[in-house]
Amino acid sequence: MIPTDGLPAALILDLDGTLIDAEPVHAEGIARVFADRGITLTEGERSFVIGHAWQEIYAHLRTSARLGLDLEELKSLAIAAKEVMFAEGLTIPVNEGAPELVRTAVALAIPTVIVSGSSRREIEHALPHLGIADHLTFYMGCEDYPRGKPAPDGFLAAASRLGVPAARSLVVEDSEAGIAAGLAAGMRVLATSSCNPAPGSPGHQDQRRAHRVVSSLAGLSADDLRALMGEGPA
Repeated sequence: MIPTDGLPAALILDLDGTLIDAEPVHAEGIARVFADRGITLTEGERSFVIGHAWQEIYAHLRTSARLGLDLEELKSLAIAAKEVMFAEGLTIPVNEGAPELVRTAVALAIPTVIVSGSSRREIEHALPHLGIADHLTFYMGCEDYPRGKPAPDGFLAAASRLGVPAARSLVVEDSEAGIAAGLAAGMRVLATSSCNPAPGSPGHQDQRRAHRVVSSLAGLSADDLRALMGEGPA
């Protein structure tokens, strides 16, 4: 049943940069694959990783021409590189308020899902750190939709699978590409700047198109979620 009390009908969460601060780790894993083959990624190429799905990263980095790898090979090698980093003692930082937001949504009977540009395997790496696996209705990785953000495919597929209108769905994102995808899907968009580098810094994301920007996910209440669903167009 779709709630009629002003709350979102669904909460659709990005993962990297929104719930966890893993995008630098993701970029480093990809950079190591290229470095092992004699190619150093530029700062701009590393920054492109933020907010984009594997499909777009693969194309933007011209991986086929430069490394002779297909998409699945790049994913597998980059994930293996990150697993080496985890074995070396690297942990995945959880962003302030992220698990609490999920628990708040579940307590309010709002179906809650993750739609990430990362693979399902990478989502599974993160879930034990977040402690929210049992609270999610489902999660979707880059394998589950044809085009990554800024295309709206993943968000629209999630709303369709939940059986809720896109316009009653609330997306939580951190990247320009993710914000654009949420808006293209016709959804409300909340941006968190907790992992966003300062303007002018490599990797900075322009979040101004979101309906609202918060510095942290901590303390978001039912009234905040209602207010977000009632605000005017971005």
